Amino acid sequence: MTWDEFTDVYGATGTIRLGSLSITPAPADMIECRATMACADRIMSLSARATGPVGAMTSILHDMGARVGILTLRQRRTDEGFATFLLCEGDDRQCWAYGAGATGDEANINALIAGANRLLPR
Repeated sequence: MTWDEFTDVYGATGTIRLGSLSITPAPADMIECRATMACADRIMSLSARATGPVGAMTSILHDMGARVGILTLRQRRTDEGFATFLLCEGDDRQCWAYGAGATGDEANINALIAGANRLLPR
């Protein structure tokens, strides 16, 4: 499998897309994430508080009906930033997903969204 084929399969874009994301500190060592998300042709503004961006995005995806959990997380530094590989689970199914980003958090969130897309019923 070539790298392009790999990213097409495991970095799958799909119905769920991230439009914008802001992360701000919140009380009690929490953060607040505000995201503009698209699901098919529906655009939503969502927010969640958690101890970190992955927890907040997991909550946001859950609110959208995309229940996804992370079983394994692997991250590597690349020349362009970071690459994250996740083993995700949802509705008794598992899949691997890939995300890239300038920061580790960005790569994690992109991989989580790819996992949610890969777990959507076909």
